[in-house]
Parts: sequence; C-alpha cells; structure tokens
Amino acid sequence: MRVLLPLHMYSVTYELAHGRPYSKLEELLLRAVSDLQGQAGCTYRDLRDVFKVHDRLLTEGLVTLIQEAWVVMVQEGREIRYLVTAEGQLTITHKRRPSKLRVRSNRASIVRERLTGQLARSGDLQLVTGRAVRTATDRRELHNVLRPRVQRTRVNGGETEWLLPPSGHQEWVRWIDSVARLNTDLYYLPVLADLEKSEVVGLPHHWRHLGPLILGEVAERTDDMTDDETFQTRLGGLMKKPLRGAGRHLPPRAGSYATASVTCDDLALTAAESRGLTNSVLAQALDNILVVTTRLDRGRAGRARDLLAGLKERGIHADLLWALDSPQDDSPAALANVLGAARGGRGNGKVQFNRTPSEAAMDLVLASTPAGPVAVLGSALLGDGARGDALSPAVRVTDPSVLAMLARLCAGWWEGLPSEEGSLPAHRWKHLAERWIGAAAVARTSPTEAAPDAAAPCPGPLCTGSVMLYLGPQQAAIREELTTRPGPRLLIADSASSRDELAAESATTGEVRPGFRVVGGSDGWQFMNRSTGMAWSTVDTSELVPPTGPCRVTAVTDRWLVEQVDRPVSALSFTVNGHVATRAWERTAEFRSTTPPNGESGRGPTAGEAH
Repeated sequence: MRVLLPLHMYSVTYELAHGRPYSKLEELLLRAVSDLQGQAGCTYRDLRDVFKVHDRLLTEGLVTLIQEAWVVMVQEGREIRYLVTAEGQLTITHKRRPSKLRVRSNRASIVRERLTGQLARSGDLQLVTGRAVRTATDRRELHNVLRPRVQRTRVNGGETEWLLPPSGHQEWVRWIDSVARLNTDLYYLPVLADLEKSEVVGLPHHWRHLGPLILGEVAERTDDMTDDETFQTRLGGLMKKPLRGAGRHLPPRAGSYATASVTCDDLALTAAESRGLTNSVLAQALDNILVVTTRLDRGRAGRARDLLAGLKERGIHADLLWALDSPQDDSPAALANVLGAARGGRGNGKVQFNRTPSEAAMDLVLASTPAGPVAVLGSALLGDGARGDALSPAVRVTDPSVLAMLARLCAGWWEGLPSEEGSLPAHRWKHLAERWIGAAAVARTSPTEAAPDAAAPCPGPLCTGSVMLYLGPQQAAIREELTTRPGPRLLIADSASSRDELAAESATTGEVRPGFRVVGGSDGWQFMNRSTGMAWSTVDTSELVPPTGPCRVTAVTDRWLVEQVDRPVSALSFTVNGHVATRAWERTAEFRSTTPPNGESGRGPTAGEAH
C-alpha cells in the first residue's frame, strides 16, 4: 500500500567560500619583508634567520605573496631582494590578514520528516505537494497520510550543514545565514509499505529507521486507508517521476553528521578518564570556552558556578548552555540564581548562561586553545558523583572543520532560546566557526599519516581511528545496524535497563556463531559466551559499577556507539571506529580484571595503561 509521509520544507541561505585563506605564517612573512627591506629590500637569508623554518615553507609563502602582488622581487647583480608593494603595505596598515577567498551566496531546500524529525535535501527525495496529489488522484481530500508525531517547526541551522553540498571539492560552507520554513503548500514523500515483506520502499538510506514506524501505523490503520486501485496507481505514477536533484552529489550512505580522526589517547572509557580529558581542555582554554550540560540540577549548578568563576578569573569568556533532564526538575529561575553568582567574581572574563532550558542534547566542552580548537563529548564531564571506574565514554576531537560544525550546532541551540537571550553567545560561536573552518582550509594540504593496522602493537598517541557524529534519530539506525551485524563481540550498556533485560535483548540479535557478549545495566554486569550451535550461557555475573546515565553504549569488534539522551530534536551521539575501537576492547578487559567483584575499590584503566 502506498502512503504519504508528511514533511516540512525549509529554505536555507548560506555562504560558500572558495580559495585558501592565508596562513599566519604568510601574514607574518609579509610584515617581516616590510620591516627588513630598508631601501634596497631584504634577502632570503634575512628571512631564513628570522623564521628558522624549512626552506620549502618560506619559498611557498613568498610565491603566494608575489602572486597576489603584495611582494616583488628585485635582482641586484646575482642577489635577489624582496620588497613590499603599495598594495601589500596597505594590507599591513589596515591590520588585516591577507585573504584570497572568493565568497558567494547560495540557497538550499531542506525537508524534515514529521515522524521523528530527521532532515534531508529536497532534491534527493521523490517528494510531492498536496496539490499535486489531489490533482493526480482526482480527490479533494488527501488519503493515506501518516500521522505527524513531531510538531517542532524550527530548524537549527547547524543541523543542516552536512546537507549543504558545495559545487566543488575546494569549496566549504563559510556561514549559515538563516533557515526559513516555506508554507506555500503541504509536502509529502510517497512510500510503498509492504506488510507481507515487512519493508518500506522509497525511503532514503539514512531514514531507514522510519520503516518499522510506518509499517506499524499502516497495520494499525488498514481500515482507515484506501487501497483503491486507481488511487494507488496514480500515486505510484508520482513516485516514478525523475528526482529534481538527480545527478547531484549525495551525502554519505551512513548519514553521519561529521567525521574526524582520533587516537587511542582521545578516547576515555571510564568516568575518571572522561573528567581527565575535560580537565585538560579546561586547562588549555585561551580566550573562549563553551560548556554544555543536559542535566542541570542544584548540585551540578553549584559545580558549574565554581567552574565559570574560575574561568572568569583567568580572563576567559565562558558560556554555559544547560538543559533539564525532565520538566519536574529544579526551577529554572533557582538554577539561574545559583549560576549568577559566577558573574560577581574576580577577573576580566565574561560569563554567559541561559535562564530558560535549552534544547541542547549532548554534554560537551568546546574551547579555543593556543594549539587550535578542541572539544570533549560524552557524559559525566564535569563530575556528577559518578564512580571513577563507572563506564562513561567520552571522546576528544581536534579537527577544526568538525568543531566549526559543532560550534554552529551549539549556536543554533542558543538561537532557539526565547527573547533573544542567547543572541550574543550564538553570534560569538558562529564567528569562531567561521575562523576555524578557514583554518581547516589552510590545513587541507597538510600530509596525513596512514592509520596503523588494528592487529599491530598499539603505538600510543600515534595510533589512529575515526569518530563519527550523528544527529537525532540517526543514532537509532546505527544502533540497529550494530546489534544485527554478524560478529564475535557485542557490548550493550544502558543505565536505564537491568542486566537481565539487556541480556534478553542481546540474545536475540546477530548471527548464530561463537561469540562473547557483555551487558551492563543499572544493577551491574553480565558476561556471556556461546559455542557453535549452542545457546548463550552466562559466564559471570559481576557487581561492577553500573554505567553512568543517561547513557547507552553499543559496541562491536571495530565500532563503539555512545548515546547520551534520546530526544526527538538535535540529539548528538558518536561512534568510535577502527583501530581505536578495537583497542577499547582490550581496555574493557583490563577494566574487568582490575575491579574486585564487590565493586568497592576497583579502578578503570588509564589511557597509558591500556597500551
């Protein structure tokens, strides 16, 4: 039976940049030529003595400045000297960094499905308007429309970035200006729901998690929906029309929001390790830092207040964005009063925080440091009373392009607050994102080292894998993929379930083959294995420290999925993949062996001990 999936349509205005922003070295090189040139100009030797970098970097910088006509070469006998031109001197006088960027505006149409709130490019879907359906089927009323479950109409601009395709590989999204909902007509995606085969045809790959929801509603409403042959045939005709976006570059099949390289030292498994990563970022913060916490209460508000006061004393601009775990939690006004005390402390830093609960959906710390931007994502980052050896994964990310996307997403959370109370932090993090994405463009040509073989001895901080970020309902699709993938290892940890419930869930997933499975719930851990052709048997039931909540971890041999909250908004989750994920299993084995059965004095492995 063909049915209609309801959609909202949005128009996104954004800027694409092409070219390459000049590096800090080239800016300093231009100033050095000006300072050293005197009447006759400066020599290559003069510049080499000042910068003491590889000759290749110095030569490339001079060539770039000469191509832009900011520096000229003058030959005196056998010696070449360099002089700054009038245009180059103007650049120095105005204290601006040379820029070769070419910027153009663009617009994209984005749709949000109204069952779970996932996004897609309109050109990638076989969507139709309500008017087109009524015309094609000769009916005044629409039939077979699925019931909308998500009423949220606002879209966070940062959510759309991975769907804004540049026209060339050398372009990048520089700025996301606005997202406006279009109300010209109702939009739908026609899909074919086959109850006998339990499949739905017509969904994009990263919306595959909608299949069970659609099949369930069609089965429930069979009497309400029409299977009239004429109606079904004409609706099928609309599904066969060519895609408006045919031939365009499609997003990755996995639908990941962003991907970055990480090392084994960037992954924390226990609450103590997660807090250690967070403290390292806090210590490195230079001038701007954003702290996002999704479960603020009076206790956490007090710790956040002390943190903000300390950052202010160091002269750092600190922004705190918080959300409530449930509407029954502490009064927002009372929490804001606790946080407000941080503004009265010493120091030249600025403190900003929201007074109305936000839609933020992942705990994180994002900071600008002397080495560039860095972030930690996970749970129990600020310390919430969790035991240090409790499972509480977190990951550190340093890729400036990914952190620019993350900053825009957080800016969108700020913009979602009422009465423009988040306008200043939103503006600040948008501009930081613009700066970081420019830095990423400079670094694109930097050589990267190949990741080592996962079976090779772990080379410490040089070992690499990847982290993928996912938004909203994407995490459910990835979780299903991991739990049904054939493989010898599976770990499921969920602070909201008991170990018996998780054991029953894990026993029905995956291929029947030898394996080892671990489940961790609110009441401890259970270890199971199975031989070929045999049922799962419990090897050990341990009272190890339960995972911290709200957090769910799903892991297979080469991939770990970490979900913090499950909300129908821009919830953020991540997977760690490849070498780093494989090595994490060794660390969990050590974690088990170093924790006594009674869970009283055990400790989790440190990043160094894991190697």
